[in-house]
Amino acid sequence: MPKSLKKNSEQVITGDLIYHIGKVRDVLTGKGKSADPAVQAVVKMWDGNLLILKVEKKIASKIKKDNFILADYSPLSDKSPYRRMTVIKILSSGQGESIWEEFTSELDRRKEQKQKVVRSPMPYIR
Repeated sequence: MPKSLKKNSEQVITGDLIYHIGKVRDVLTGKGKSADPAVQAVVKMWDGNLLILKVEKKIASKIKKDNFILADYSPLSDKSPYRRMTVIKILSSGQGESIWEEFTSELDRRKEQKQKVVRSPMPYIR
């Protein structure tokens, strides 16, 4: 599991990092009637999940609807079952489209393979 380091009162994870590609459906800002000044994004992930993710401050003002993003799914700590689930990067449209297509095609291929497997209701009967 990853080792945790303290840096500028922020926890930094090293080791096993996990990222997922997603597409922004909507951006929720802290403007207007909000007690939370942070920016969140409604994101459709490559595997069909629809999530609301925190957006890193550094890119919060740049994120827009239909952007392809990279989300950090790394564990919060080496002992935590919980994930960061934070948008950390906005991909160029060409790069994002290419990666999105590759991931969704692989998911479709796996679903198709799973459907092809015909199982007997009683596996001991041939």
